Amino acid sequence: MRVKWPLVAMVSGTLCWMAACYALRYLLMENTRWVEVCDGSAPQGWCQLRASLGLVIHFQVLPIIALVLAVPAFVLRDRPGRALAWIALWVALPALALYTVTPATFAVLISLLRLVRQGPVAMRRAL
Repeated sequence: MRVKWPLVAMVSGTLCWMAACYALRYLLMENTRWVEVCDGSAPQGWCQLRASLGLVIHFQVLPIIALVLAVPAFVLRDRPGRALAWIALWVALPALALYTVTPATFAVLISLLRLVRQGPVAMRRAL
């Protein structure tokens, strides 16, 4: 079986992206040190990032964007659909890590279903 290197690179990049998202969650959002630092007395860059990320999580911005990208990706054919599915997957992964699991799960599922679906040309070659 021949391994396609771009696929290996995309999967490796996706795993690294997921690890970075969880690092952001546990080091910035759940670390109790930031509660003490960001008490409101002096605005700092990291505190503003934490507050903005909290708003993105609260209004479920990432899973909505991921769903908006994943649904057309499921319908589009060939390379544009696959590319859009990869983008939707990369947008949905931080949503999975950052507390908006339920809507992001649907975006990940739709994206992965599109990525594993074979096109008509690939099916003819398999026969």
